[in-house]
Amino acid sequence: MSDISKSFESLPIGQLICTPILEVAKGQSELCRVYLQHLFSLAFIDGDPEKGVNSIKFKLNRQVVDTETGDSKLQEIDVEAPIIALVPVPAFTMQEATVRFSMEIKEVATDKSTHKAEAGFDAGFSRWGFSAKVNGKVSTSKENTRTSDHSAKYEIYARASQQMPAEGMSKLSQIFASVIEPIEVG
Repeated sequence: MSDISKSFESLPIGQLICTPILEVAKGQSELCRVYLQHLFSLAFIDGDPEKGVNSIKFKLNRQVVDTETGDSKLQEIDVEAPIIALVPVPAFTMQEATVRFSMEIKEVATDKSTHKAEAGFDAGFSRWGFSAKVNGKVSTSKENTRTSDHSAKYEIYARASQQMPAEGMSKLSQIFASVIEPIEVG
């Protein structure tokens, strides 16, 4: 049984559990990189904030209320809405990563011993023209079998889950959405 425990002792448990979680983190990092690359290419001209915002421009007839007189009239207004506020931006995340590690070691030992013995004899007799010969053989066999079964099982469950999105990203989305709301003049 001590050989089985040595098999578990030699396992790099930390590596077996952490490596898959680290690979998930690398995957999440790559998803973030793709997300930001897509976000910048969608939001900014040529993906460069210095060159300006990608937007849709159009004219719209809108009811405008003068707050001082209470009069309303149709006024043609220019609308410029950032594209980023109009389309969903795919933001894929890993919600959960589960690592299950299970190892079972079985050791079956069979001890088989066989004991065989054999004895034989020959005898002969010859007198007055008469002869006789006698021979004999005796054998015995004995077999013992002993089987030992040792087994051990080791299970590990590790779970990592995605945290909620950053509040800053929610605020930025609200700012983008507010740009298309009308403003009262007076």
